Amino acid sequence: MKPYVWPFIRRFVFLFVVSAILVMGLSEIAYRILRADTSRGPKTIELVIPNGTAERVAKGEGVPTIPDEIVFVTGDLLVVKNEDIKDHQLGPLFIPAGKSASLPMDEASTYTYTCSFKPTNYLGIDIQSPVGLAERMGALVYGTPSTAMFLLVYSFVVKPLKPDRPKKTDSTKVTA
Repeated sequence: MKPYVWPFIRRFVFLFVVSAILVMGLSEIAYRILRADTSRGPKTIELVIPNGTAERVAKGEGVPTIPDEIVFVTGDLLVVKNEDIKDHQLGPLFIPAGKSASLPMDEASTYTYTCSFKPTNYLGIDIQSPVGLAERMGALVYGTPSTAMFLLVYSFVVKPLKPDRPKKTDSTKVTA
């Protein structure tokens, strides 16, 4: 059994390193392709209620500049600026005509606020935690061991282990 230990350890370490490189590369490619705007720091986001919004909402029409749902990062600050001639409300915010109000986005969650400047009377707000280096390295921590084991098992099919040959000792010496 001992002649197989070192070949096994060498193969495992090699495949573990290969797996770490493979997982890191693939997860970084996927992150860059699929990333949303949540990999940024907090910022102030302004939502403008244009003049004539109350009239459009009364007719059942939407305002094209106001989205149905907004995605924030924890720490963002939503500033709602009312340029309409009527007062509006967004959840806990009362925004008088010609004024503005702000709402800090402190906790990651999904909210549906009542909203007077949407025909549906609701506005969806999604607050997400920012994606940082720690979250991205999670793929490395979770993906590398399982990938290494997968490669190790299939490496035995492709190339079975060969035992280390014991070193020859000089046994030709004759003692008298």
